[in-house]
Amino acid sequence: MRVWILLSLLTLLTACGTTKVVEKPVPVPVPGPTQYIDVPADLVKTGKKQSIPDSITYGEALELWVKDRAIIDTLNGQLLGIKSLEQGTD
Repeated sequence: MRVWILLSLLTLLTACGTTKVVEKPVPVPVPGPTQYIDVPADLVKTGKKQSIPDSITYGEALELWVKDRAIIDTLNGQLLGIKSLEQGTD
C-alpha cells in the first residue's frame, strides 16, 4: 500500500518539475494616426455578372468564359490600383 502512495507522489512531483513559465506579453507599439485617401471612382466600379442561359452550346460557353475572363482581368487591375494607393506607390 505504501508503495502505491509513494509512486503516486513521485509522479506528481515529476510533473511539477516540467512546467513551463509563461512570460508576460510585451506591448506592441501602434503606429501614428491612420491617413485616409480618396479612391478614384473607376477603381471601385463593380463588374457585370453574366447570366448563364439554361441551354448553352460549347461556342456560347466559350464566349461567356471570354467575357467573364475580361471582367476578372478588369477587377484584378482595379485591385492592383487600390493596392498601389495603399502602399503610396501611385
